[in-house]
Amino acid sequence: MAGTLFGESTDFKLENGIRDLTIPAMRYWALLLGFLFLAACESTDDAYVPGRVPKETAVAIAMQANKQYPYPLSKVTRVSWRPEQGYWAIDFKDEEEDYGKFYLVNAKGRIVGVGTIQGDRYY
Repeated sequence: MAGTLFGESTDFKLENGIRDLTIPAMRYWALLLGFLFLAACESTDDAYVPGRVPKETAVAIAMQANKQYPYPLSKVTRVSWRPEQGYWAIDFKDEEEDYGKFYLVNAKGRIVGVGTIQGDRYY
């Protein structure tokens, strides 16, 4: 059987040919899946950025400054980063969400603004 499709070997076994083809292919699949896994694990949350206090720390700072925490203003209804102004906006409201207070915590962890909330209006 000289000149076969897989070479000059006369003792051809299908298992040997498949092993030679699948191991390199499996390495490439493993590498591709590894890159996909790392890309999927990338954080898209803007809670932590170097040079800025984390969201949880900003909420803790606002909780300490809020004299009415934990009651009656016990609900944290909004925490959002305002990149144009450079601060975290944190809202505390009562159970009915009719009245509340908001705090503005800058990137260094200092409170730069305080106000009240009545309904949907901020003062």
